[in-house]
Amino acid sequence: MSIVIKDLGYEYSPRTPFRKVALDGITMTINDGDFFGVIGHTGSGKSTLISHLNGLIKLTKGSVTVNGIDLAGKYDHKKLRSIVGMVFQYPEYQLFDETVERDVSFGPKNLGLGEAEIKRRAEDAIRLVGLDYEKIKDRSPFELSGGQMRRVALAGVLAMKPEILVLDEPTAGLDPRGKREILELVKRVKAECPTIIMISHNMDEIAQYCNRIAVLGKGKLEGVFTPEELFGREDIILKLGLRLPTPAHIAYLLRQKGYDIRATDEDGLVNEILRLKGAKNA
Repeated sequence: MSIVIKDLGYEYSPRTPFRKVALDGITMTINDGDFFGVIGHTGSGKSTLISHLNGLIKLTKGSVTVNGIDLAGKYDHKKLRSIVGMVFQYPEYQLFDETVERDVSFGPKNLGLGEAEIKRRAEDAIRLVGLDYEKIKDRSPFELSGGQMRRVALAGVLAMKPEILVLDEPTAGLDPRGKREILELVKRVKAECPTIIMISHNMDEIAQYCNRIAVLGKGKLEGVFTPEELFGREDIILKLGLRLPTPAHIAYLLRQKGYDIRATDEDGLVNEILRLKGAKNA
């Protein structure tokens, strides 16, 4: 199954002096199993786009089909939101209940599941995000560290067993160690949730984890690329005022010096440098 978006458009405050076009003619497909990145400057339409995917924003122009569910017609909102799990920027602000277990159980409970299944899902999700269930289940989520709170918020979404996980800036506000931990966690989660869509301003994260990347600019789709295609196109990066991932930027500077080298991640850069060194010594 997949997400098929055709000619998607959206306006804020239509027919008023404050009218703003947020999305304009977006057409693309997100395939089952993709780790799909969405990038673009603030105001480019990223959050508006992903908010359509689980019905947070009502479809007004174009069409969106999510795993066979046509969002243009009547559909089961509860079913859609069990398929598409959304983790917002600063997800710790989504926490609200008295204990970690009750917070994580909220989504499964709304699905109308039995108590035993709710408890099993909460326990599984808490363990999946790397937390000790017995030690943390009865604690207030508001007594935890920032990184733990973010894990609990993610567990609350994973307990719904979504087929598609949408992450809006999952590493925002974290220190480098916290960022690495969250991204490695997301990488592990992919085994349980095969399709992941991630918004990020961090080009290094996008290059390292995503297999396909949609680039938005002023509400329009500039294109969908592999990391190699996108970060080999300095014209697009410069046009949108984005920056290359650090390894791709180093490769770009080396090309300016006459070296034939292309890379989007650290391993690729090291391998390219070793290749050139080997060719030179041959």
